[in-house]
Amino acid sequence: MPENLEKILNGCFHPKEGRPNLHKVSVNTENIQQHIDKAHHNLRAMKLMFDNDLFDWTVICGYYAMYHAVLAALYKIGIRATAHYCAIAAFKEFYVKREKVKPEFIGYIDRAKQLEEKYAESLDKAQENRIIEQYGIQVITNDDAEWIIEDAQDFVLKIEEVLA
Repeated sequence: MPENLEKILNGCFHPKEGRPNLHKVSVNTENIQQHIDKAHHNLRAMKLMFDNDLFDWTVICGYYAMYHAVLAALYKIGIRATAHYCAIAAFKEFYVKREKVKPEFIGYIDRAKQLEEKYAESLDKAQENRIIEQYGIQVITNDDAEWIIEDAQDFVLKIEEVLA
């Protein structure tokens, strides 16, 4: 395991301060299904947002569809995640590294996360200084959002295959 991933996982399971963000839990098929259902809910929302030219929310919904699929995959192996970066690190370790999922799928979620973070950063700036940032909010375009439609659907379907 790369040293950085190892440090992240160790810090997520055993933080020096605060509560762990990754917990060992009993495998719970109800939680798995609830996260898959939530992933599909976000896929539907993503499509609605895209069809209505709400491209920032298209990306956000696509990211959350993939994220809930990741949470379902982690529950399948008895891990509950409470932080995004920990969930993604655990997914990389227990699914990508162990070749249950091709590495390209982590690229899908990474790309969505980057765009979602850009939007979130703009939102944070706007919240801090609404008047100054009001006209500087990053605009996410059709081109920024279009790729996520297929990537998010492929990602959720692949996780469902792995969980079956």
